[in-house]
Amino acid sequence: MKNLHQAQKLSRAAQKSITGRGPASSSCPPTGCYDNAINNSNDRCYILSCRSVYGYMQTVNGTRKCCF
Repeated sequence: MKNLHQAQKLSRAAQKSITGRGPASSSCPPTGCYDNAINNSNDRCYILSCRSVYGYMQTVNGTRKCCF
């Protein structure tokens, strides 16, 4: 039962990281969608930890996010 509880905690942490609610990964290229991103007027965006890789702004669960 302890392993199940640890797996559930890991799953929640992974979901937060993928949807951008958790800390941004410093790896490039980034994967997933991020709340905290820099957006330009052409729906292109990037995250501060990986400025050379551009993603696209998308609506995810009603919120605009930068997705790669």
